[in-house]
Amino acid sequence: MAKRSFSKNLPELGITIIRVFTGWLIIRYGQELFNIDGLLGFLKDENIPFPVFTGYAAKIIEFVGGICLVLGLFTRWVTPPLMVVMYGVIYTTAHGSIFEGEFAFLFLLLFGVFWVIGAGKWSVDHWLANRVSKKKEKIV
Repeated sequence: MAKRSFSKNLPELGITIIRVFTGWLIIRYGQELFNIDGLLGFLKDENIPFPVFTGYAAKIIEFVGGICLVLGLFTRWVTPPLMVVMYGVIYTTAHGSIFEGEFAFLFLLLFGVFWVIGAGKWSVDHWLANRVSKKKEKIV
């Protein structure tokens, strides 16, 4: 019986592991926020409009979005901005080629998956949803 219970939770475990590691990796990219001069210089050299705003916005989205992904908090809200950032990375660093910007494209796909399926059962989102539904049951 224990084997059946474990195999039933295996997909949730997989989604959780992938979500946490994806978030952790994006946090690491977002930490460039604290040493952003190189990115701002790159954006200026590439003639990206509003390079300071663009650079800070991208790094804040990566850092905060990564934290949210690790926790499974507001997953469906943070993944669209993260997808936009990854598209921007593909556009600027790989000149629009998904083959040259394969890591950014992989992140974009993973964010798309989390946008569609959510954070999974082992997340703050799931915990909050259960808490709200239990409060509604008590009211009714």
